[in-house]
Amino acid sequence: MTVTQTAETLPDRLAGANSTLLLNSSFAGEENCTELLHPEAAADTNVLWVSFTKSPDQQLRRWREHADGQPAEMGIVSVEDSTRSVAADTGAAGGPSLPETNAPIETVTSPNDLTGLGIRITEFLTEWAENDNQTVVCFDSLTALLQYVELETAYEFLHILTGRLATVDAFAHFHMDPEAHDDQTIEILTGLMDAVVEVDEAGIQNVRTRKL
Repeated sequence: MTVTQTAETLPDRLAGANSTLLLNSSFAGEENCTELLHPEAAADTNVLWVSFTKSPDQQLRRWREHADGQPAEMGIVSVEDSTRSVAADTGAAGGPSLPETNAPIETVTSPNDLTGLGIRITEFLTEWAENDNQTVVCFDSLTALLQYVELETAYEFLHILTGRLATVDAFAHFHMDPEAHDDQTIEILTGLMDAVVEVDEAGIQNVRTRKL
């Protein structure tokens, strides 16, 4: 990978990438996360959150803290019991949705059910492929995922997922806490990504991208 030193915005620095590893602790990088969801073009963007660590209302609150306006389409795949803190309404399709947005919430009740997780994500990607908007995905987080499955299993799942993202020209960033993993684990997952962004409490330290 090559290191990019200067550019106008973080999305500009990642132009052409479909998958990015966002190396940040739980105390850093929230603003960068929202920036990678293209809030400046919200009206032309489909936003999907895949969340192991935050409830749907927390994800929406983070968006509102750093962005103006609502995306063209929104969706959440919530893993395990993170929907319990949400006072979910019933959407038109009969499933739960986020209050005020009607954004559908799909739940995966077991965090090691990667087949179910992949199906839920693919359903959103397939549905949104029919519109002309840019689809962006926040996967929060790989650190949480690796608490439930072995690295080899996670690698195989992410290999398939990043391929699907590329097929529909979606852009996803995957949160990972570098302090929670050894260098070998990080390097193995880095090999699946088009880019890596390293963030600490002082801000972005560097951006590495493949020659795409």
